[in-house]
Amino acid sequence: MAKSVIIHLPVVGEDLAHWAVSDDKGLLTSDQSTGTLSKAAAAVDGRRAVLVVPGDDVLLAEATVPGGSAARALQAVPYALEDQLADDVDRLHFALGAKGKDDNYPVAVVGRETMDTVKEQCASAGLRVSEIVPETLALPKFSGNDVGESAWTALLDKEQVVVRLNGYTGFATDASMAGIMFDGARNDLPGDMNASMVVYRTQSSSALPQLENIEMETRDCDSRLSLYASGLASAPRINLQQGEYSPRTAMNQSWKPWRWTAVLAAVLGTIFLGGKVMEQQQLKNQVTNLDTEIASTFKKAMPGVRMQRPVRQVKAEIKKLSGGSPEGFINSLHHITGALAEQPQTVVRSVSFRSGRFELDINTDAIPSLDLLTADLKKRGNLTMTTQSANREGDGLKSRIRIE
Repeated sequence: MAKSVIIHLPVVGEDLAHWAVSDDKGLLTSDQSTGTLSKAAAAVDGRRAVLVVPGDDVLLAEATVPGGSAARALQAVPYALEDQLADDVDRLHFALGAKGKDDNYPVAVVGRETMDTVKEQCASAGLRVSEIVPETLALPKFSGNDVGESAWTALLDKEQVVVRLNGYTGFATDASMAGIMFDGARNDLPGDMNASMVVYRTQSSSALPQLENIEMETRDCDSRLSLYASGLASAPRINLQQGEYSPRTAMNQSWKPWRWTAVLAAVLGTIFLGGKVMEQQQLKNQVTNLDTEIASTFKKAMPGVRMQRPVRQVKAEIKKLSGGSPEGFINSLHHITGALAEQPQTVVRSVSFRSGRFELDINTDAIPSLDLLTADLKKRGNLTMTTQSANREGDGLKSRIRIE
């Protein structure tokens, strides 16, 4: 009977893992172990290994790409989903599941930085894995009791909830935030469809908030690994090891750590030659400092775009992003910064703007602060704020919001 080693990495970047051996029916045949990835690698001992990574690091979506092969679909999917993503597609890695009806593909989206960290951790530990799967898709998948019913699966462990919605979608969040996320998932269902959910609870789990219009069945669960082993043996999933992160592209992986070194060397060479020209014009120090500041600011504002005429390029980009009305973009930005200034407890981590809407990643203290920000934006500029995600992080709240 073929056996696999299921390895759960709770936090990407931290050298702590849980693992156990599972048979091909999804039953654990060993006790759960905890330790470093190096110890997990030693436990593999020639068997197939599956690495389960945190669900809140992976966005699950769907995209329709007419015709063509899976390889061509993988090239087109980033641009099909571009309007739904806060980050630039060049900073993201996309992996596809099996093609469904009407040329529809399930898609897993994860930051390249996260994937690089996972691969570096595995390489350092001497761990070779057959699959890297988000924990949302490691949960079992059930069929609804009725034709018009969407069947969900949830794992409640300590203060975290991991949810697999119907098919390849799902999310991971804190138990205190689960109500908001379930409301959003239920609102996305067609009007005539109901939802049912099987909730697995570990002994150390907290309680879910009361959920309306969702039929729930609660079951006991020994551990995350026992549930993941069952799901991986029976349910469809997406392997994040695709494209440049596939084990077959070892040569590309070998080159990748040196790529930015080569780019940096080219940039430094360009700066050096430019400095020599500036010396001849007797403006070396002033022009060099000014050019460096312009290049740095331009790169942050327009990553991936070659700088030629920065003033004209930036003006054109602002006009394009604001739909031909830079004044509207500037006014909205003025209202947003004004509303944020009223909340010193709220810190902005990143901002992006696309197709008339702002996407912000923020850290704040609690949900009431999000409500105050929503009201303030409505009052200032008749702006609408939507909370896309909210997770506890330490004593505060990590959230992604959309303003339009």
